[in-house]
Amino acid sequence: MQVLIRHHRKRKFLYIFVVLCLLFSLYMTFLLLSTDKGHNLMGGGADIQFKDPFLHPKDTLTALKGRKGGNIALPLVDIQQSIQDNSESKQHAARQNLTDDRNNNPIQNNEMEEHILAKQEKKHIKLSSYIKPNYNVHIFYYPWYGNLKDDGDYFHWNHAYIQHWKPEEALKWPSGKHNPPDDLGSSYYPQLGPYSSSDKEVVEKHMEMILSAGIGVVVVSWYPPGDADQEGKDPDSLMPLILDSAHKFGLEVAVHIEPYKNRDPTTMRENMKYLFQSYGNHPAFYRKDHNGHQLPVVYIYDSYHTPSSDWAQLLKPDGKMSVRNTELDALFIGLLVEFNHQKELLDGGFDGFYSYFAANGFTYGSSWHRWKEINSFAKLHNLLFIPSVGPGYIDTEVRPWNGANTRKRLEGNYYRDAFQNAVSLKPEILSITSFNEWHEGTQIEPAITKTIPKRNYLDYGKNGPDFYLKITKEWVDKFTSLSI
Repeated sequence: MQVLIRHHRKRKFLYIFVVLCLLFSLYMTFLLLSTDKGHNLMGGGADIQFKDPFLHPKDTLTALKGRKGGNIALPLVDIQQSIQDNSESKQHAARQNLTDDRNNNPIQNNEMEEHILAKQEKKHIKLSSYIKPNYNVHIFYYPWYGNLKDDGDYFHWNHAYIQHWKPEEALKWPSGKHNPPDDLGSSYYPQLGPYSSSDKEVVEKHMEMILSAGIGVVVVSWYPPGDADQEGKDPDSLMPLILDSAHKFGLEVAVHIEPYKNRDPTTMRENMKYLFQSYGNHPAFYRKDHNGHQLPVVYIYDSYHTPSSDWAQLLKPDGKMSVRNTELDALFIGLLVEFNHQKELLDGGFDGFYSYFAANGFTYGSSWHRWKEINSFAKLHNLLFIPSVGPGYIDTEVRPWNGANTRKRLEGNYYRDAFQNAVSLKPEILSITSFNEWHEGTQIEPAITKTIPKRNYLDYGKNGPDFYLKITKEWVDKFTSLSI
């Protein structure tokens, strides 16, 4: 009897086990069917494995197009890595594929793009949440580049060789223009390739890079509407894009007034009115506290071209067209080149001066060993001295006769020495020349190794493309700690 009972129990447990197995099989089948439907919605089929850690969201979108089923493994892209990119050809192909696929299936692609962009927005928030920019660190930024795809020409990348002022000397050096995309007017080759300053994706990457270095203020090279230097195009038209992109990353924007045609106190006043009315209410438009007032900061390049007596009419409280204590008031910062410019800028009513040039010893103002005495003069007269540091200097791809002013980077040690000299002054504001002045080799923007016939581009060596962003972050942190 006991044997029969045990046998009956075994059969009962066996039936239960079989039923559970059948239920589990049905459940797994349901999951597989659901997964296949999900893949079909995305147009998947073949296995897709993204192994490139620097893959950009738009490359991700491109990879998803035209697939017929399969398992999709999306990468966990680190914020810092997302600023790096592949070659220009890959970028161009990715953009072209995305454009074609959008035309073929706009509903699916728009939904997928919105999903990817939403993820990117979260990463932007993540980056700004753990990197706090220092708004007393300013970096000079140039929005004058163009390419065939976006602008119809390689503006500035195809920079002409500037001829020596002595005709007999000019004959010794190259003439004509550079021939992009391989031959650029620069001794370095940008990681992003010969990009367009009007490309929103590029500008946002730039702002992300700048934030990653701890910098708070982007000082934009500026000409009045419709005006530009002889190599570029109207930079004012890009101000809304730059302001919006900067705001997205918690950065702020100031202007660097270039020596435009007929620049004088009268046109300056008109242009200040235009700038402040057009952009002054944007949340990214930089203002600094000065005697209880929040004032814009305006850098004026080559200010010495205008006599101090003329500047005084605009910048002195008793000047005939004074902006002081009006809606056009600002902190006006002039360029200090020669020793006598200190007194001239003071007499002209400027609020301070900056040194700009990255070549140590090139001018009085850019000579590191002079900075202490310059700083003393500034403090004595209640002026701002804003020293400018740079990673090096080489402009021989636009001024081939100017090799004497080349300053080698020395694997970052030149840049570190510049920072050390500037930070030791404990200045209120520190400036960096530059983010992307590629012609003069002062950029900290990532560069890559590239070789073309008869020419080898310089690079940042074994330290990698983002080496100078990292050095900048290190020294911005030191500067910040001294300011607390």
